[in-house]
Amino acid sequence: MATSLTGVQSQAIGLSKDAFDVFCHDISGMFGVGMECKQQENTAETVSSLTERFKKLAAVNSVKAEGAMDGTFQLIFDQEGLLILSGIIVMLPSTNILQRIKRGTVTDIDGMTDAIKEVGNMLVGSWDKVFREGLEKHGHFVQTDTFIGNPWDDPQEKIGLGEDGEFLFIPYQITIDSYPAFNCGVIFPGAVFDKTQTEEKIRAEVRAKLEAEAAEKAGLEAEEKTEAEEKPDLEAEMKAAIEAEERARIEAEMKAEAEAKMKAEAETETKSKALAERKAETEKKAEAEAEAATDIKADDAGTTASEDAAEPQQSETPESTEGTEAAEDAEPAEDAEPAAGAVSETIQKMVESPAGLPGEHFQISLATCAKDIMQTDVLWGNADDSVQQATEKMQQADVGHMLVGTEGLLDGIVSRSDIASAVSVYLKPMFAKWRRPTDDATLQIRIKWIMTRPVQTIKPDTSLAEILKNMRQSGVRCLPVVDQQDKVVGSVTVFDIFAALLSGDSGTSTAGKTPQAPPLE
Repeated sequence: MATSLTGVQSQAIGLSKDAFDVFCHDISGMFGVGMECKQQENTAETVSSLTERFKKLAAVNSVKAEGAMDGTFQLIFDQEGLLILSGIIVMLPSTNILQRIKRGTVTDIDGMTDAIKEVGNMLVGSWDKVFREGLEKHGHFVQTDTFIGNPWDDPQEKIGLGEDGEFLFIPYQITIDSYPAFNCGVIFPGAVFDKTQTEEKIRAEVRAKLEAEAAEKAGLEAEEKTEAEEKPDLEAEMKAAIEAEERARIEAEMKAEAEAKMKAEAETETKSKALAERKAETEKKAEAEAEAATDIKADDAGTTASEDAAEPQQSETPESTEGTEAAEDAEPAEDAEPAAGAVSETIQKMVESPAGLPGEHFQISLATCAKDIMQTDVLWGNADDSVQQATEKMQQADVGHMLVGTEGLLDGIVSRSDIASAVSVYLKPMFAKWRRPTDDATLQIRIKWIMTRPVQTIKPDTSLAEILKNMRQSGVRCLPVVDQQDKVVGSVTVFDIFAALLSGDSGTSTAGKTPQAPPLE
């Protein structure tokens, strides 16, 4: 029975005739025989109807198609065809070929297996060449199996055809010289031509999915718009809460600072009062000693000869001075202030000492260089890292800054405050109930958009005084240290400076680790 065909199926029918013609032409040229191929009417067949066409033994070549046609189809020859073609391939005499056709035994066929498979290879090669030139988007044909025998007792297992399935069959009749004409043909299962329909179905499904997603997105945007209209009031409340929290913190700091100042003034006043009392006591003691010395002088004067009475001042003054000095040498005042010479000597020592910070236990001075206090193990990141990735790196390294660049050259620097200002405020736990996907999206911002650049740097021999001046003027807390080629060799943070100041204090040990910024939330 005939069947209506369109598209790739129609092209395949026309190219099938061309493929059989090329096959016949190749056999004729190679073995010097005359061949003629006639195409018959194509029909829709089943395994049952094919059994009527090919009652005896048959050779079935299974072909895997890729490209515009996708799947497996079959090329089939009847018993006469496989015996004639295999005999010609092995160049048997025509009388032997005719005898084999007449006998038609399985033994005759078994001895020609390799030749029959070679016929299938030549036929598939002819088909591939014709379809490659004539069918758009054709991939290639590959022979996957050759069955020789009776396929109809178990067609699914032997040649891959289900007994209930319907397929397109294109029959041909071939005549070679004076040999009997034999039948052959091509079996096209419907699945071979389903690829185009499947692709269109997939495209339709994708289109429907995209439309559904667009509708869902429109609904979400409408919902977000409604939420956005309500959000300003919430933002105002949160802003007020944050400002109140900040004011409370500032007030607490100011109160603590005022209390510390008052405590320091009270201590200073107490010390001043104690010093004044000690000074008054010292003066009082000195006056008492002076009065005692005067009394001693008066007693000595009463026992002196009358001829010396006329010049009492010449003898009394030195004796009085010597008595006072002796008294002072014998009983020095314990609370008396240092003599002027001792004070000058102390000041001289302070002037001649290296410029340093207060406290004898500190071994660092303002002349200390960056290379003496810098950290050589610095954290690096990539400009395309996300905010979330940068946060995780900084948390793992327990640092407050991350350098951005490659091969030791700086592109920028990211601080904890840079990240805090980039991400949405709704990511904080206290605002969790207002959190939306758009807030989570801020974690995927690339750090190249928030990093600080250009970066302020210092050299290894930069002094601590210059470092402190730089930090105070610029407000930065981390200064990368670069060599003459501008490659990073380390970094100095305010915490490195604190660690250096505390490293010599026996009561405040940092255990060899430079304090860093607290981990990010």
